[in-house]
Amino acid sequence: MGIQTIAPVPSLFTFTIKEPLFCDLMGTVAENAILSIPSTKFHSSGPLLITHWGISGPATLKLSSLAARYISEQDYRFPLAVNWVGNSNAQAVAEHLQVIIAAHPQKQLGSIRPFDLPTRLWLYLLQKNGINNTKRWSELGRKGFNKLTETLTNDQYTVNGKGTFRDEFVTCGGVSLSCLTPALESKACPNLFFAGEVLDVDAITGGFNLQAAWTTGYMVGKTSAKGEQPLS
Repeated sequence: MGIQTIAPVPSLFTFTIKEPLFCDLMGTVAENAILSIPSTKFHSSGPLLITHWGISGPATLKLSSLAARYISEQDYRFPLAVNWVGNSNAQAVAEHLQVIIAAHPQKQLGSIRPFDLPTRLWLYLLQKNGINNTKRWSELGRKGFNKLTETLTNDQYTVNGKGTFRDEFVTCGGVSLSCLTPALESKACPNLFFAGEVLDVDAITGGFNLQAAWTTGYMVGKTSAKGEQPLS
């Protein structure tokens, strides 16, 4: 029928990370995380929620949308970099830690949370780097200082699949817009219209996919039923 389609793949899904100590933090939210896939241009930012199977939240869902086809090609197994503090400038993060050291040299590392990180997350990051949370900030040393700076800005994980509950929200792919008119009518088969998720239209989280479904459905309904021109 002359209908071109783009192979559909899941979009807007959570990531599985098989690290028990990390998943023990379930329910913890990092409000200003930056996620990226190393060696690619894919990145996202926003709140990140740690779950009992890995990670979810707006930052995760955005990245799954932006990189949906790439992630599918990797069979949902790929490296993931996490910036926990919302600042990709490692020098600025290092300076923030220096300020803490200068202001609280005798305080224990576990008692002062840089960038207001959740307590459980901060203690986990210290443990991950082999740093005792009872050590004083003045005793951190250059090696520990560099480790923390790197972990706060470029923490590394391995994604081992999508969320375990098949909870993808939308589909990337579908009927190609190139074979449709602006009224969403098939160029090759007059009076055949397409709307909603069957189209190769998808977006990040935030209601955009619902709006696309409602809007295209309205356009097609108006045009096909009454012969009116589509809304601009």
